[in-house]
Amino acid sequence: MASDRHDIDTAGPEPIEAVGNRRESVGAPVQALSALWYRLADFQWRTLAVVAPGNGLGAWRTAQALVEVAEKRPRLLKVVNAIDASLERLDAVAHALSPEKLVAAADRTRFVLAVDSPLENPAAIGLLSTCDAVVILLERQRTRIPDAQRIVELVGRERFIGAVLSPP
Repeated sequence: MASDRHDIDTAGPEPIEAVGNRRESVGAPVQALSALWYRLADFQWRTLAVVAPGNGLGAWRTAQALVEVAEKRPRLLKVVNAIDASLERLDAVAHALSPEKLVAAADRTRFVLAVDSPLENPAAIGLLSTCDAVVILLERQRTRIPDAQRIVELVGRERFIGAVLSPP
């Protein structure tokens, strides 16, 4: 349990089933994730949200995998799990990662967040609105295009930097 509602580190990320092989843990080849990371790293952002409509676990695994792939780079990078988070947790993460707080911070850490779809959890809009960039993880024959379009409208086109098709 968090001791300070504004400290995102005190409420640790929820554990996911660990799988030794990186390829199996995310469902995508490491090369594809590496290519995705280098495309995303070109954009100017401090906070990047990964949203997967109907697949919060997929968003969390993708966020973790991006951080794993990026470990070879010297820049500081942290992953934050906001999937199925309470309103208080969403508020705490949004506050801790607000642009004002990050500008005041001495380090240049980047944060990759796994966030619920605002269609499934409207409270996630508050957190997504504080993120610099948002990527939507789409699933073939599962994600509805109108849902993806609505998410882009809700988070703002200026924050949306792309969509990724998840492997089946």
